[in-house]
Order: sequence, then C-alpha cells, then structure tokens
Amino acid sequence: MSWQQVAFGLIEFFVSIFISFILIFGSYRFFLALTPKIDEERQLRAGNTSVGLILGSAIIGEAIVVKQAIYPVMAVIQIFVLGQDRNIWNFLKMVGFSLGYVLLAGLLALACILFCFWLFSKMTPRINQYEEIKNNNIAVALFMAFFIVAICFLVSSGVAGLVRALIPFPEVGSIPIS
Repeated sequence: MSWQQVAFGLIEFFVSIFISFILIFGSYRFFLALTPKIDEERQLRAGNTSVGLILGSAIIGEAIVVKQAIYPVMAVIQIFVLGQDRNIWNFLKMVGFSLGYVLLAGLLALACILFCFWLFSKMTPRINQYEEIKNNNIAVALFMAFFIVAICFLVSSGVAGLVRALIPFPEVGSIPIS
C-alpha cells in the first residue's frame, strides 16, 4: 500500500465532496431563479412529482458533467505536490486551475441542461412542458428527465476531453523521430 496514493485518494474524496455541495446547491438555486413562474419549492411541498423529477434530473445531469472536472483537479494537485517548485505562486496557480476546471465544467453542464430544455420544446412543439410539469404530468416529466440525463451523459465525454486538455503538464522534453 502506498501512503502517497492513500493521501491523494483522501484529497480526491474531500475535493469531490466540496465540488458536489457547492455545485449542487448552486445549480438548484440557479434553476429556481430560472423558472420563477413555477415556484418549485411550493410545488414540491404540494407533492408535485413532476417538478421533483425535473429538478432531480437537472442535478443528476449537472453531476454527470461536472464529475469530469475531478480528474483534472487531482492531476493539478499531484503536479503541485510532486513538483520541485512548491511556492505560494504555484499553489495559487493550482487553486486557480482547479477552480477554473470546476467552473468550466459547471457552466458547460448548465448550458447543456438549458439546451435540453430548449431542444425538448423544439422536439415536442405541441407540448407546453412547463405547464405540463406544473400540472404534475408525470409522463412528460419522466420523458424530459430521461432526455436531460441522456444528453448530459453524451456531453460529459466532450467536457472530459476539453478539461483534460487544459491540464498544465510540465514539459518533459521530446524525442526526435527520424
């Protein structure tokens, strides 16, 4: 057993907890602000299952996409911890990169979910999804929830590629190909 790997595993665990609490809370508040006509909290208290399904799928979609930022955050932390130059400037760069990855993934997730709402309305022009969800139409809410989760699954691999491409790996040299 490598104690260094155990330490990095614990750091990853705590980073994941921090990211999840901040982004899930932020996403929930964002969706409440985005749809003031529905008043989701009142609808949830009244037992509107459809609203719960949609809010839950948006949070799951957010988590699916933002999960892709955890590896780059851990890579930057490992580069800092294992690197030669551990100073305040490099520490601040590590924190900045980490926050940037999480914010980028979070914003892309929110954009993806907003795109899902827009695309769903274009695909189903004879269904007013907001009215149907407000009226507790579970069939519409389920279809829309699965739609959101499916799109987020598909988009998450693109987000993973983008965020991993931004990792500032140190230069290690090059091998000339003859």
